[in-house]
Amino acid sequence: MEMKKICILVLLVLSVTALFVGTSFGTEEAGLKAPEAEIIIAGEKKSARFSHPIHLNLGVTCGQCHHDSQHQPLTDTDIAAMENGQQLSCANCHNKDFSDPKLQTPKDAFHARCKECHKQGVDGKTGPTKCTGCHVK
Repeated sequence: MEMKKICILVLLVLSVTALFVGTSFGTEEAGLKAPEAEIIIAGEKKSARFSHPIHLNLGVTCGQCHHDSQHQPLTDTDIAAMENGQQLSCANCHNKDFSDPKLQTPKDAFHARCKECHKQGVDGKTGPTKCTGCHVK
């Protein structure tokens, strides 16, 4: 009889554990995620291509490109908690009211951030720095 109680208790514990593990896996699906497909960033004259998977696979973190209004890097958790991708729009801050006149447009912000990072590189791998490297022909 004692062995039967132990078996039932073990099964009960395993069942409850499986329920919670299953629930935690389900919650990871919610929130914003980096797009898997290449995105096109519309420009005034020429649009630019950008691949999140390429950059993430190189070890570039979300916060190296995306930051809050206080210039603090955003984590993937911060981004996942956002209601929509519009909150990540550079133009929300980088506009005519931005304090640094050299960074008052998304184009200025992209060129400053992307070109510098592409020159410095990651683990010895540099990115394109010529217009045709990122911009759609």
